[in-house]
Amino acid sequence: MELSVILPTYNERPNVTELVERICKALQDVDHEVIFVDDRSPDGTAQAAQQTVLHHPQVRIIERQPPPGLTVSILDGVREARGRYVAWLDADLSHPPELLPQLLAPIREHRAEVACASRYVPGGRDVRSSIATRWASLFINRLAQWLVDRRVVDYTTGFVLSPRHVVLELGLRGDYGEYCIDLLATAVRRGYRVHEVPYRNVERQYGTSKTAPNLVSFVRHGWPYLTTIGTLAMGRRPRRR
Repeated sequence: MELSVILPTYNERPNVTELVERICKALQDVDHEVIFVDDRSPDGTAQAAQQTVLHHPQVRIIERQPPPGLTVSILDGVREARGRYVAWLDADLSHPPELLPQLLAPIREHRAEVACASRYVPGGRDVRSSIATRWASLFINRLAQWLVDRRVVDYTTGFVLSPRHVVLELGLRGDYGEYCIDLLATAVRRGYRVHEVPYRNVERQYGTSKTAPNLVSFVRHGWPYLTTIGTLAMGRRPRRR
């Protein structure tokens, strides 16, 4: 199998059917699988994913045991993946699945070892409605560029495609989105080429954002981003969790 698409989920039931349809259509010429890694969603996300198997037998569902977490869910999916390459994206439809072939191309052609969607390269754009969220994201990424490495523009993309063995070698460290800062920074520092593909980051269609539904949640998730940048700036990696 060529590609495994990993979808870490928690309470994403309304998005499941459309997400699977769009992924499978985008990858109709690619031997692929879709892996839902669900953190025991009480809204029935796993059950909704199971229903899609009737029309898309390449869909698999992993129901995780506690403790929950975004990073461990992605890593569990990578470990269970059958594909030579792995990709992951948000299940809230803010990441366009149609971008997957464009991310796969530079990896197939050996032009890069890591490909990611980017809001900040030419042609990309963050069009989420919250000005505060957009500015905070831009600030974190500019800070990472300044203190860590300028070879990456969008450190908090969360939409990544790479050979499975590269991801396992680099590892994923962190509890939430800060894992992506560490992953991309470590990749370029070890000599891996990172290719960024522009995209428009849109608002989620259904459900509630897990990143910053309120100020308290935003601060709770934002602080680890800053400490990760600080640790990397000192030439170290965050501790494994």
